[in-house]
Amino acid sequence: MLLYNLLSLIGIIFYSPWIFFKKGPGDKAAFIRERFGMSAYDKTDLWVHAVSVGEVLACIPFLKALKQNFPSRKIVLSTTTYTGQDIARTCFPEADRIMYMPVDVVVCARRVASRLNPRVFITVETELWPALFQSLKQSGSHVIIVNGRISKDSYNGYRKIKFFMKKLLTYVDFFFMQGNGDAERIIDIGADKNKVGVMGNLKFDIAFENASPLSWLKDIRGPILLAASTHKGEEDIVVDAYSLIRKTLKELKLIIAPRHPERFEEVAEMLEKRGLAFVKRSELQGAEGSGTVGSIRRRDSLRGAETTDHGQPSIILLDTMGELPRVFAKISIAFIGGSLVPHGGHNILEPAYWGKPMMFGPHMDNFPFAEEFIEKSAALRVTDSEDIAESVTELLSDAEKASTMGMNARTIINENTGAVKKAIELVRGFLGNS
Repeated sequence: MLLYNLLSLIGIIFYSPWIFFKKGPGDKAAFIRERFGMSAYDKTDLWVHAVSVGEVLACIPFLKALKQNFPSRKIVLSTTTYTGQDIARTCFPEADRIMYMPVDVVVCARRVASRLNPRVFITVETELWPALFQSLKQSGSHVIIVNGRISKDSYNGYRKIKFFMKKLLTYVDFFFMQGNGDAERIIDIGADKNKVGVMGNLKFDIAFENASPLSWLKDIRGPILLAASTHKGEEDIVVDAYSLIRKTLKELKLIIAPRHPERFEEVAEMLEKRGLAFVKRSELQGAEGSGTVGSIRRRDSLRGAETTDHGQPSIILLDTMGELPRVFAKISIAFIGGSLVPHGGHNILEPAYWGKPMMFGPHMDNFPFAEEFIEKSAALRVTDSEDIAESVTELLSDAEKASTMGMNARTIINENTGAVKKAIELVRGFLGNS
């Protein structure tokens, strides 16, 4: 820990200019203060950390349950990324405070830990912060991990520094892991087996308070293919597939939702270069109040192509944040991104919640339970544009098969819920009557 603290202090010297000059949120001053632990902090009962968008969305049911079960307790939610912060403020306004995680340097971590002094600190999905964990324990806080997981790559990396990991893991009071494999890996790298349990996955407890379709989607007619959380290289493959399908299914619409906001313009430029008619979701703002996009008809001189099909957009670029989970409610078929390229895949539980047929590529390392979806005919595995085109065409022409696949996916969700309840009981044990 002495060596880690020394290296982290040196590292922050080089990291500081990046924090100061990186393009960021509107309130850059607050961001800098919180990242360096210089903000004003009031004592709290529960401090939950979810690093970015995926983790925040995964733990929203858990956060809501915390507030419901412990209404008198103060709850602080922290994130590391700007996008995670935005989603946190939108989806969990009940928090007593939403802030940025301080950098893991001893002088910053110690100040925040002592000022917030939470009864319980909860980190989601095995985010390990050595300086912060040490500072929290010195301040008398309990440290627990919920929804913990360790990928094979992370496991191999941790094993190489097992001497350090063993010490770091002593600061954690309990590891509530997603699956047996995750539990075995955390024990192997140094966790006390008596402090390790299996809770399942918070993502299976997915729920939407507002389940109504988004108004801009209500009047779009015909089948819709959604390419969700795509990465660089995948949009081209999906568009190739879409072009193949449209030769026989002219009424098909395509929604492309890039994983990272900074790629919205990049994908728009790709569509423009290919001469494809599309409209950005942000351009539909005027139709949101009226609940229809049927009247939208425009020509963008930069695109050089009409962006409508019989008065409706044929391709929509989803360039907004926080809407994707509800978009699944309207679509016909989903392709899950991050899977045709080696990014480990993205959340397959949202389309499953809505009972939608889905497909994904071979790279689903972040979601090992994806194999269960394949085995139970709840999803299809695809490898290229021809695969996608063939699968989409088959599902759209066989309504019974598409419906059965969606129902199988929803059944998997129903059979695996309960992680939130287990996590709440764990927190209750550590909160006690204090």
